[in-house]
Amino acid sequence: MTARPDDWRGAALLALLACIVTGCEPSTGPRTDSQTNWYRVCESDAQCGGLSCVCGVCTRICDADVACSDFSGATCVAADEVGAIALCSGRSPQCDGLCLTRCDAETCSGDQTCVADVCTPRPEPAVHVVVDVAAHHQELLGFGATLAYAEDGIVLHPRRSELYAAMFSDLGLDVLRLRNRYGYTGDDDLTTASEILSAATTSLGREPTVLLTSWSPPVALKANGALECSGDHETCTLARAQDGRYDYAGFAAYWRASLDAYAMVGLVPDYIGIQNNPDYVPLATEPGEGCRFAPTEGPATVYVDGEPVEVEYPGFAEALTAVLGEIADLPQAPMIAAPESSNVLSTIEYAASLDMTEVDAITHHMYDSDPEAVDLDDLGTLGELGQSLGLPIMQTEMEADGFGTALLLHHAVTVEGVSAYIQNVLVGPSPDSGGYAGTMIAFDVEGFALEDPYYALRHYARHTDPGWIRVDALVDDERLLATAWAAPAGEAMTVVLVNSDTVELAVRLDLGAAATMTSAVTRTVFDGVERSAVLGILPEDGVLRVPGHAIVTLALR
Repeated sequence: MTARPDDWRGAALLALLACIVTGCEPSTGPRTDSQTNWYRVCESDAQCGGLSCVCGVCTRICDADVACSDFSGATCVAADEVGAIALCSGRSPQCDGLCLTRCDAETCSGDQTCVADVCTPRPEPAVHVVVDVAAHHQELLGFGATLAYAEDGIVLHPRRSELYAAMFSDLGLDVLRLRNRYGYTGDDDLTTASEILSAATTSLGREPTVLLTSWSPPVALKANGALECSGDHETCTLARAQDGRYDYAGFAAYWRASLDAYAMVGLVPDYIGIQNNPDYVPLATEPGEGCRFAPTEGPATVYVDGEPVEVEYPGFAEALTAVLGEIADLPQAPMIAAPESSNVLSTIEYAASLDMTEVDAITHHMYDSDPEAVDLDDLGTLGELGQSLGLPIMQTEMEADGFGTALLLHHAVTVEGVSAYIQNVLVGPSPDSGGYAGTMIAFDVEGFALEDPYYALRHYARHTDPGWIRVDALVDDERLLATAWAAPAGEAMTVVLVNSDTVELAVRLDLGAAATMTSAVTRTVFDGVERSAVLGILPEDGVLRVPGHAIVTLALR
């Protein structure tokens, strides 16, 4: 069926404008019919008999409880309180406060429900979600993030204990992706990585899965003699040995020495990615670490100033075989995550050239993907490849804003069926200070701030765990994106809802037997101020408000 906006949602916007126009001055006292119209659902002030229509209800603007004394049970709720913001669909009413009724789950009237400790009109559902716990999909490895260039700043941070909590337990991180720093002169203190992993284990109460990836081999193994590349397509690659052949043996020895060195500081990765973005050479305008490999040794077409040029490259397949031979006798050899190429189509190309019996997980990034126009056919093709090979798929590097991250996450887990989604970057400078747009925790020498991508990932990561199974969440309106995850023994379930539209949707959830579990609802409205707001329990009628460009998580235990 086709969903329609909630009637009272439009009223909320009109009332908010009215609140701004009136300057949000507190009322001097009750007016005609104010008692009769108190807390009535409205679209305009004219329906409120002397009260103001704010966020869809007739109420009074206030700055102290005395302004609300003639309304039974009402108090002046400050505009920056969670309850007032929740009533206004995740946005702050432009007033000092509103006369509202505080509540618990049993104190609101029949046409109201308790949301964030404030009685709120009960919306009429327009969208329905049915969760089918019997319909199983992929097993979850987890949600995680990349930590590449901030290790030293983290371990020396004056608020590192708080920072560790934000990075790990508060986020619910399951997978930590690290940049291999071995052999990087002046940047090779591996103890910082082991200290961070120890902090993660303490914070989470378990060890996260660790993926160690090479951004570039050391300079002695690079044809350009440098870690960074800047449009140098012919030399941003593996060096040749004295016999003129590509130095696969040297590359393999680098990886063996790396794993030995990390083991010496107590860090043994679960997975390794032998080369990040093997299909990419950093641009002259955006230099960075890199090392280009073709799927197999031979020529590849690259574009220089828009013109196609054939360049000879070493083979990723040959390099992987060499690395596997070099690390085969390790007492705890890591699993192989490959090819970690920059986009979905490139990953399909590389996988076709690899001996996939040597690979333990198919890994890729999602660059070249527009969050609001994802190529679902390509994601589906890669998902089918993983199923045919019996291999889990991991999205290992992508950056987007908060709402974009929510969209990409949904499509990756539902269409492609990824077992892990890893955001780039976990901790780094803020975008305003030259950092990445997708940075989750922006930090400087004094403090840190949680950015929108953090909240997007947290909605998935905080209330799921490795080993959980994705189950069906069937929706009758394409604007609403829904996923559901169930614990292996059935003792817990989490449902995540993303509204891809700008119009608020009232959503009824059919949870089956899980409806009797203890519930907790959190919500983030990216177009508003609400971030991981705790709204209380699922109402008895199973209806939740999901504002436009918002994400809602229902955790059931």
